Amino acid sequence: MLRIGLNGFGRIGRTLTRILRQNDDLELVMINDINPIVENMAYLLRYDSTYGKFDGTVEAGPGRMTIDGKAVAYVSEACIENAPWAEAGVDVLIDASGVSRNVAGARKLTEDGKVAKVVVTHSSDQVDQEIVMGVNDAVLSPADKVVSNSICDANAIAHVLHWIDERYGIVSGSVTTLHPWLSYQNLTDGPSISQSSPGCVWNDFALGRASCGCVIPKDTTAVAAVEKILPGVRGKLHAFSYRIPTDVVASSDIVLWTRQTPAPEAFLDFLGERVARSPYVRANVESLVSQDYERESVSAVIDMQWTRMFNGAMKLILWYDNEWGYSSRVLDLARRVGELR
Repeated sequence: MLRIGLNGFGRIGRTLTRILRQNDDLELVMINDINPIVENMAYLLRYDSTYGKFDGTVEAGPGRMTIDGKAVAYVSEACIENAPWAEAGVDVLIDASGVSRNVAGARKLTEDGKVAKVVVTHSSDQVDQEIVMGVNDAVLSPADKVVSNSICDANAIAHVLHWIDERYGIVSGSVTTLHPWLSYQNLTDGPSISQSSPGCVWNDFALGRASCGCVIPKDTTAVAAVEKILPGVRGKLHAFSYRIPTDVVASSDIVLWTRQTPAPEAFLDFLGERVARSPYVRANVESLVSQDYERESVSAVIDMQWTRMFNGAMKLILWYDNEWGYSSRVLDLARRVGELR
């Protein structure tokens, strides 16, 4: 059984915990979060406004959180390298804090032999590899100690971009993502505070506007993250994003021009064939809305009723649970790097 340590107990950390308990080969042994009040964090795991009430038991005590009767060590250290991961016997540490400086701390932990592997839940230039499972995970080796699971948008769109570029050759295109609000956004207008760099204010002041009542245009790192995974599409895609007033499930609207232009029927057949071979992408033919994709564990669902060819261009609509689906891939990557210890 792979012993997992979790740094950061926010939206992704708690979603990881909910999914992790469903896997017999993974054991959560320690949580570190900047909130020192373990009772508060146990409460947030027990009651979730997005995914509902926890279907097991969660209790809190001094230095521990007991989940389904199993005690998990709980500490509160601001710096990832100061938490006692080695004492807890952690095999793979997942940094779900979203804080950039923790990558350097994670590197120090591996260099000091306190943990064997670290998986980071954001895109970073400081990691050994940036991975989207099912696209480039074959490049992983035992030498890779600190590995990024990229971002939810890249996990969703990299698959179809890889398939289409490999088969038809992408010339140019655009990707527009509609992404639910995130915890660093404001309920009412105010400064736009960065999560990845605490204390910094974003230059795009619109991000500080009220998240619950506005559709907010913003820049996105979706394509920049994909370019790390798929160097062949570098410079070919334009990315744009809207932050939307919903709590979960994102969508991507992708338009592509390719060197080869397939017939519409051939294109749909091609997508169906690739989906049938992928454990990370599925297709949907029903008329659904975002809420219908909650707790979807795949990286992306291709909405086939809106996927088509027009005037030589390909248009695809993807749906993905930006918390549940992404967290599922984090655990898949943790397993993979755990095998390479």
